[in-house]
Amino acid sequence: MLKTDRISFALVLLVVFLDHAGMGLVYPIFSSMIFQQGSSFVFPDTTEMTKGLYFGLLLGVPACMSFISGPILGALSDQTGRKPMYIYSLLLALLGYGLCIGSIWIQSLFGLIIARAVTGFAAGNAAVVCATIADLSNAQNKIKNFGLYSMAAGTGFAVGPFIGGWFSQNGYMMPFLMAEIAMGLNLICIYFWFRETRTVTRRKPIKMADGLRNLKKAFHIPSMRIFFIGAVFFCGGWSLFYEFMPVIWISDYGLDATQVGLLFTVGAAVYALSAGLLIRPIVDRYAPLPILFYSLVAMGCVILTLLLQPSMSWTWIAVILVNFLVALAYPVYNATISNSVDADSQGEILGIAESVQTASFGLSPLLAGLMISWNIHTPLALGGVFILAAALLFKTSKIQPPKS
Repeated sequence: MLKTDRISFALVLLVVFLDHAGMGLVYPIFSSMIFQQGSSFVFPDTTEMTKGLYFGLLLGVPACMSFISGPILGALSDQTGRKPMYIYSLLLALLGYGLCIGSIWIQSLFGLIIARAVTGFAAGNAAVVCATIADLSNAQNKIKNFGLYSMAAGTGFAVGPFIGGWFSQNGYMMPFLMAEIAMGLNLICIYFWFRETRTVTRRKPIKMADGLRNLKKAFHIPSMRIFFIGAVFFCGGWSLFYEFMPVIWISDYGLDATQVGLLFTVGAAVYALSAGLLIRPIVDRYAPLPILFYSLVAMGCVILTLLLQPSMSWTWIAVILVNFLVALAYPVYNATISNSVDADSQGEILGIAESVQTASFGLSPLLAGLMISWNIHTPLALGGVFILAAALLFKTSKIQPPKS
């Protein structure tokens, strides 16, 4: 890789790190904001179902917006280059976090949901990031590079919840201010030092409904249909575990926002270390689809053990194990999708993949937010079952690289 390419790759990882730090900081905040007694963001007589709906909206709306924007930004990056899409999306992220700060200031839950929609639309640049990594990779190092992508994401999630939990002691506004500063630094770095990695070769019309079209397209590609159905269950199950565990930690174990942030930080640190280093002997030795199958089977089983309401010690161990297994599965999943098409279709196919993922990430918390009034452990049970179902679907997938 040339020096200029290494700089661009490093800047892309910085985009991933700061984006995920911004996303991660909200997890300890929102659970406390909605479910802790005496919160000024909900009325004292608010029912548990309504609280669950608010919580699901705060978590699910950004992913729904990324579902819309991911295919658009991915396809536009194929046509206009990656750099313009980074600049536009980061400007939008600055606006979104500014709206978050304003909503916290006036204590408007509705305003915060709108602000989260804006930041979610900006987060559709994940498709551009994946396409850029594919641009800078070859068949030999693609899984490794997607592992570094996951490492950067995991490190961001390690820092984000810690910042969110720690600074929330001084009010909920401070973590969002930190995210605003981070997005500004991100934009400056991309504008001045990122070298374009995409040579434009073709143009075609792009419409706002491309997310729905791409979701439909995903399930009409014969060689990838089962793989994408598996992705729905994988991402939905992971979302249910990751986003609703704080509610269980607060309810069953009496943790506060700082302690929830610490748990997320440890888990994300394990994810980052695993994605960047620990998984390499495994991905170098074994084929991708068996890795997906066995890692997801193990992950689903570990998640389901948490339904037994074990000691806090096992909860710590389970968080570590699940994050290692996700770090193993996710880069293999991305690289497998990227390897299924030629170089000119990277933005499009990864935009389709982003549609599938964000549809799952968006809908699962909305549905589980309503179910939480029945039993707070319902999302956890569904998460474990979904991930086991994903393992079976990946095992039967016939996805293949394109013929040369």
